[in-house]
Amino acid sequence: MMAITLVPKIAHDYNHNMARHNREAKNPVGIAMLSPMTGKSRLSGLHNMGSLLLLSVPLLSILAFYIGSQQWLLPVLRSYLPEHLHVYLPTAVWEATKASRLDEMLSSEDLLKLCGNHQYTTEIISLDPLLIYINNFTSVLEAEELIKLGSPEFAESFISRSRGNTQRVVGRTSQSAPLPMDNPLVVCLLNRAKTFMGSMLLPSEPFSIPQLVRYFPSQKYDLHTDFWPEHQITSLENGKRVYFNRVASFFVFLRDNCTEGYTYFPLVEPSSSVSLDSLYDGKVVRGEMEGEAKGIKFKPMQGNAVFWVNLDENGKGDRRVVHAGLPVGEGEKIGLNIWPRKYFGYVDDSDEDGEEAVVARQGWSGKWKD
Repeated sequence: MMAITLVPKIAHDYNHNMARHNREAKNPVGIAMLSPMTGKSRLSGLHNMGSLLLLSVPLLSILAFYIGSQQWLLPVLRSYLPEHLHVYLPTAVWEATKASRLDEMLSSEDLLKLCGNHQYTTEIISLDPLLIYINNFTSVLEAEELIKLGSPEFAESFISRSRGNTQRVVGRTSQSAPLPMDNPLVVCLLNRAKTFMGSMLLPSEPFSIPQLVRYFPSQKYDLHTDFWPEHQITSLENGKRVYFNRVASFFVFLRDNCTEGYTYFPLVEPSSSVSLDSLYDGKVVRGEMEGEAKGIKFKPMQGNAVFWVNLDENGKGDRRVVHAGLPVGEGEKIGLNIWPRKYFGYVDDSDEDGEEAVVARQGWSGKWKD
């Protein structure tokens, strides 16, 4: 009997609620007026939601501008701010920026304009032999674009022998890639290097093809010199042949997301009165050989470079600038070799193997330590 009585009541309540719902849907303002507390609450909720939306628009715009601006602003700031201030820049977005495509940051024209106005600073590491540290020789944008240019050409590295032969050796385990000499950014960078060298090169003396080098964990390049023991021979546009050698070297750190991987000069000794750590903030430190302090080494730091002179005024090589690319611990290191060429007279084709030719091809100076 109880169940029979409840059924009509449930049906009545259901019909009553449905009718009320339909009236509210047709006239929500009227319902708000008939029920002041309910209407006030609902209008207040709508007001709060509208206020929140109005406030969120400028905040979202600021956030979008902030994130977007970092895609091009952060690399520029890192290029010109002192290194000790880099810690104050956002790192998470910066790491993503480094990996993004450069054509999304700046156009090629903008990059070349920045390249032409680029600034760097220098520090003399050693006068004899001459080694100069160059801070910010390339910007971050330039470094990444150069890597992008050469990456498709990476292959196992080889060494070039005195008589022009090339071969792979166990002492050099990196990968190398040439850069196109006619690329506008490469041209700009070589002009920068030539300006840096001042009167060391004649207008007619060129650069060798710039070479990217890439090191993965445990990869290295054992002790070597960049100059040849004997001058090489090349042909000029006029058909004449000349002797040449690498009068100096630039090594530019283009990517430094690695541990270890220092560039080591065991025969270049800093002054004993100088504290390298305090003077160079970790980018130049004492080297070590067979458990003893010996020479100096340079930490990979993106955009920075080391410049040194290979040949003396007579065109003979200085073996004190023998150096090595120490093994990378973790990560990836990418560098750039820039080799300016110096000419040392024409080849006498009638007596190429005679006494004069042999003397002209000698490249050792005897200025090294055993």
